[in-house]
Amino acid sequence: MSEYRPFLILSPLHKSLRNVDVYLGKKFKPYGFSISEAHLLGYLINNSPSPVNKLIRVFGFKNSTLTSIINRLEKKGMLRRKISMEDRRSYQIELTKSGQKIATELYNITRELEDKILKNISDLEISSLNNIAAELEKTCNGD
Repeated sequence: MSEYRPFLILSPLHKSLRNVDVYLGKKFKPYGFSISEAHLLGYLINNSPSPVNKLIRVFGFKNSTLTSIINRLEKKGMLRRKISMEDRRSYQIELTKSGQKIATELYNITRELEDKILKNISDLEISSLNNIAAELEKTCNGD
């Protein structure tokens, strides 16, 4: 068995992501949205309409996971699918008027959390975090 070494990146990252999930989960619960649903709505504020294949790339969801999220949000009247004019085999996802209102509220909750964190973080630390995230993506995706 190899020598035990603590995980210097993965353990703190996992714990931090769990803290964010718990915090935002509590904040979004009264609205009746999951973190994934809220995140998708927030993204669509400035990117609506958006093709489904782009949403898969942006969020890293499996196709079936994204379809489930879209179905739930469509059922709640937050977004709608429309056939893409460029490729009639695919869909564009766009916010409804009520979806825009809720998306803005949920975005503001998330923005408030990030702004609190940014008060204590330097530009260099943000750059380092982005470098780590890029390396994680590259390594995990086999590039």
